[in-house]
Amino acid sequence: MNLLEEIQNYWNHRYTGYSKVNQKELEGSQRERWKEQLKRLLATNQNLKVLDIGTGPGFFTIILEELGYTAITGIDVSNKMLEVAKENIQKYGKENSSIQLIQMDAQKLEFKPESFDIIVSRNVTWNLEKPQQAYSEWLRVLKPNGALFIFDANWYAFLQNESLEKEFEEKRKRAIEEKLEDYWQGEGVDEEKMNWIVQQLPLTYQQRPQWDRNYFSSLEGISVEIEENFGDLVWDYEEQLNYGATPMFCIKIVKEKRDDTGTNYTRTS
Repeated sequence: MNLLEEIQNYWNHRYTGYSKVNQKELEGSQRERWKEQLKRLLATNQNLKVLDIGTGPGFFTIILEELGYTAITGIDVSNKMLEVAKENIQKYGKENSSIQLIQMDAQKLEFKPESFDIIVSRNVTWNLEKPQQAYSEWLRVLKPNGALFIFDANWYAFLQNESLEKEFEEKRKRAIEEKLEDYWQGEGVDEEKMNWIVQQLPLTYQQRPQWDRNYFSSLEGISVEIEENFGDLVWDYEEQLNYGATPMFCIKIVKEKRDDTGTNYTRTS
């Protein structure tokens, strides 16, 4: 198997346990916290076309439809994730939901240029073999004056950083002592396989969101804003312990003008 197939296979085995984590969010305080932040960040025109890249168990699509958006598409490379996303939408979403779910590689989108007004992505970029290619694709399908929101973290950076690994293990131990869920174990988690995959991924060895800022800042017609420690706004206490060593950030990208070629975005230098 190539790396993309390895990643797809991993998430096809972890979908049930990962969905349970998302379900806890939908049933907990995180649902309202995310709604509040997305209301703050996203455009108020609810007729806009929205794309959720790496939708997983469908968390963002459910939240976005609850906020009133009516043209929502969720994509994921894992067909098993999409199956459980459909179940979650039926359970937690609106009756007669219009959300469209499609299996697709985030690095090679099958949409026409300038198809979406808003693109959102949570915990996806770190897990990509070709993140620059993916970002180029996301910008390609984003409309002029459209906005891209990337919520991510330096996941598994502790494998390359001893002090970060120590902090990670201390917080993980504390979560276990307090009888909270250990998100790094659980149903479908294969630590050995994920550690192998992570070592093949380019962003494991980069400091983010600085890497992302540098990439987008090198493009013409693109503005970049970053909010550090975004997890403090949406995580509950259990998540703070599980994820605190790898803080979540939010990157807002606005596509200010059309690319000269009408297709790809390229570096200015």
